[in-house]
Amino acid sequence: MSLNVELLEQSFEKVKPRADEFAASFYNNLFQAHPEMKPLFTKTDMKKQEKKLLSSLVLVVENLRNPEALEPVLKALGARHVGYGAIPKHYGLIVEALLVTFEQYLQQDWTTEVKKAWLDAFRAITALMLKGTGEESSPKPVQSEKKTETLAKPAILKTEIQKEYQLFQSIAEPEKKSLISVQLDGEVLKEIINHFTVNYQQFQTKISEQPLSEVLKQIPKKLIDTFWIAPTWLVCIVSVVIFTVVVVIVDDNSALAKALGAADTISLVVALVLFIKEAPDRRKQFHYQAWSTIDAAHGVKVSYARILALQDLNKDGVSLRGLDAPGAELVDINLSYANLSKANLMESDFTNANLSYANLDNANLSQIKLSGANLSYAKLGFSQLNQANLSSANLSSANLICADLSHTNLSGADLRDASLSGANLEGAYLTGANLKNAKVSDSELSNAFLEGAIMPNGSRYKSSLSDR
Repeated sequence: MSLNVELLEQSFEKVKPRADEFAASFYNNLFQAHPEMKPLFTKTDMKKQEKKLLSSLVLVVENLRNPEALEPVLKALGARHVGYGAIPKHYGLIVEALLVTFEQYLQQDWTTEVKKAWLDAFRAITALMLKGTGEESSPKPVQSEKKTETLAKPAILKTEIQKEYQLFQSIAEPEKKSLISVQLDGEVLKEIINHFTVNYQQFQTKISEQPLSEVLKQIPKKLIDTFWIAPTWLVCIVSVVIFTVVVVIVDDNSALAKALGAADTISLVVALVLFIKEAPDRRKQFHYQAWSTIDAAHGVKVSYARILALQDLNKDGVSLRGLDAPGAELVDINLSYANLSKANLMESDFTNANLSYANLDNANLSQIKLSGANLSYAKLGFSQLNQANLSSANLSSANLICADLSHTNLSGADLRDASLSGANLEGAYLTGANLKNAKVSDSELSNAFLEGAIMPNGSRYKSSLSDR
């Protein structure tokens, strides 16, 4: 759906000066029209709830031109509202109350075009939030990676790893044994013949339908795919047959024939095929050992082996989602581009660490030490960073949407072009921080300490006391 972003931004700017009144009026309109909604808020601090509403609206409007960043945030919001007792029909009632409130405050500016723009926007927002509730409630597929739970117990993780290793062994061992003694029963042979027949028929069809040059281009890829899919013993047999054919047809006096006859080349071919085919299995074994090292260091503050294991896994592109390492000392660690979403790293020490482009969405980073760390372009949406130390950290272009930064030390931090929409900055120390072009509203910054900070508009903040 194409949204009229310019009209939405202009109309919202007219509401902003009376934002607090707007939020209070919305809930009055909602409860008046639908009293059945009031019980959902009986244990809620309505002043805080009104601020949350405003933060959500600011977040949406400020990111209308950046939908790829907004989509996951709205899905996450929808998932959270499931826990609040919200059901799909409530979304329609809320949209209705919002439209009534906008009409109240815009008055003559509430034109047909403005109403349509907000109705389209709310429909798109509702669709994404409902999609988030569906993803949250739908059963999750089984993950092959370790560490899928944030607070998983070490013993449970070790049991899971052992089971996986046993499964790996049960698959790998028969393959190795079959190299010594290959026994084909009727069913296996029939299956292999059928497989080649089907592939041959597909190949014939492609030749008839596509130019020969296009078909020839696809052959190397098909051969590579077949190499990895086929059983090891079958690849070895085919390799030996091909090698034998080459030896037979090559001229006996040629240099190639002499080279091939100078060594036990058949054994060499088999060894080479085994080495290549078993590379993925060796990689799995390496990953298993790395995770074992990390599990063994659980509860241990200093472990250099754990640092190396985490770096190696990340270098191999293995997800570290849900890593459970509270209180760990990981100074200077390089986890650039790492997936650490939903990780539990509270009270850990990441001083001067490289976490650029890392995904730390929904992570527990409470009281973490990140002074001097590189978090440029990092994803920290909905993360808990309360009471953390981020002094002099590089957070340029970082996504901190709806993050909890209450009482966090961000003095001297680089927050240029960062997104802080909906973030909780109550009691945050932003003294000397650089907020130039950061996406954050004045109301969100109102409860933070800003002495000497460079504001989003490029000016330097000065308190009323310093002006005297």
